[in-house]
Amino acid sequence: LPAILDGEIWCQGFSEPEAGSDLASLRTTARRVGDRFVVNGQKLWASGARHADWCLLLARTDPDAPKRKGISYFLLDMRSPGVDVRPIRNALGDSHFCEVFLDGARVPVESRVGAENDGWRVANVTLRFERGTSFAQHIIALRGQLRRLVKLACEGAGRFEDPRLRHRVGQLEANVE
Repeated sequence: LPAILDGEIWCQGFSEPEAGSDLASLRTTARRVGDRFVVNGQKLWASGARHADWCLLLARTDPDAPKRKGISYFLLDMRSPGVDVRPIRNALGDSHFCEVFLDGARVPVESRVGAENDGWRVANVTLRFERGTSFAQHIIALRGQLRRLVKLACEGAGRFEDPRLRHRVGQLEANVE
């Protein structure tokens, strides 16, 4: 929580060029050298990466393993040498998305999340939480639609003299708030 209050920003280093929606076909490599991993590759569509302090990074640690088995999950300090973030400008000149180039970036072994080569499982857990919270936008939209429906019901209730109906509409309105 202190990091959130301090404004710490995170991005995801999952997507890569030429991988499309097949996340497991990533080519970024992480080779263990002593107490660090040396990371080389490129990430694409990293939202907010130019402002990020940290990156949730997927990299291939076992090139001989089956596609989903040789991936590890790392926490990458975006200020590390070998990390180059380049904004992707849209037609309006905005650059929310970025490319991240990794050229010999070093990640301490203790910044690996989970076991080596278990990154696919860890990433799936991350995505489940991410996608679960993204559902909040649908809840917010539904709440707005419900408010409009209750407002219409309240306006329509003004035509009725039945106090029970007015009371029930009042309850609905209070519950939406």
